[in-house]
Amino acid sequence: MLVLIAITMICFMFAIALSVDIAQMQLTRTELRTATDAASKAAATTLARTMNRKAAIKRGKEIAAANSVNSEPLLLSREDFKFGHARQDRKGKFKFKQGGRPYNTVQVTGRRTSQSRSGAIPLFFGDLTGFELFETDSTAASTYIERDVVLVVDRSGSMWGSKFKDLVSAIETFTETLSETPVDEHVGLASYSEYASIDVPLTENLYRINRGVQSLRLGGWTSVSRGMAAGQRIMEAGRDARFVERTMIVMTDGRHNRGPAPEILARQLKADGIMIHTITFGRDADQGRMMEVARIGGGRHYHADNGIQLKEIYREIALTLSTIITR
Repeated sequence: MLVLIAITMICFMFAIALSVDIAQMQLTRTELRTATDAASKAAATTLARTMNRKAAIKRGKEIAAANSVNSEPLLLSREDFKFGHARQDRKGKFKFKQGGRPYNTVQVTGRRTSQSRSGAIPLFFGDLTGFELFETDSTAASTYIERDVVLVVDRSGSMWGSKFKDLVSAIETFTETLSETPVDEHVGLASYSEYASIDVPLTENLYRINRGVQSLRLGGWTSVSRGMAAGQRIMEAGRDARFVERTMIVMTDGRHNRGPAPEILARQLKADGIMIHTITFGRDADQGRMMEVARIGGGRHYHADNGIQLKEIYREIALTLSTIITR
């Protein structure tokens, strides 16, 4: 009996030691994931603000060191930071491409290994269990999307009356929604009938966009392509394309009947890295053509039959324009 009790006690002590070490390993993984996420977010935010990779790495290291892993600060190396571009696929998932431009993503790998600056994790009962060190790593990719957005709106004669009132209301919804997102988007406004105009250059003051739409004068034929060309000129005066996403939102209630084909402008904009979303409004709008423009521009096409739907479309687009995501 004494022999059996001794063996049982040894097994019991071994089980306790193993449980403690497993708990330590699980806690270490959680702490490492938290510290790595925080470092990645901080680096991505700094990159978006400064457009400087050295500053992003410095800030990421600072935040990592402020988080403890197994009661010690997480120390990162320059090699633990990867810069690139992430884009949403059709399923809504972000795909990271190292070295891709414009830089909008920082991928950070936090390590507690023998080769890392912080070293491996010494286990409490390593001598007893035979596993003295525990090694683990965690990878997080944070995407901080800043955009230059140009609204291209139809001011041809067919927009008279309730349609124009609905457009003004929808744009106000768009700017109100953007103002609530975590990113300060720069927004510009171009409008068109037979000829186009630059109404508001890119600005962070979204009230100027509302005021610009309200002051439009309606009348004339419809040249979607000239409106897109005016939007392109606004975009060219914006921020460095290597560090921001550029999006154009083209709205029409009719059919293009003056100037070059919109598809030609869409290909030029796509070559410049500008995504194009299109919105058709009302039963007379050329949905087929604007669908093709959106397809060429790598964006989405939306159709509204009435003012309520138009407002919801602009709200939906605003909500998808900026996000920060950790993988």
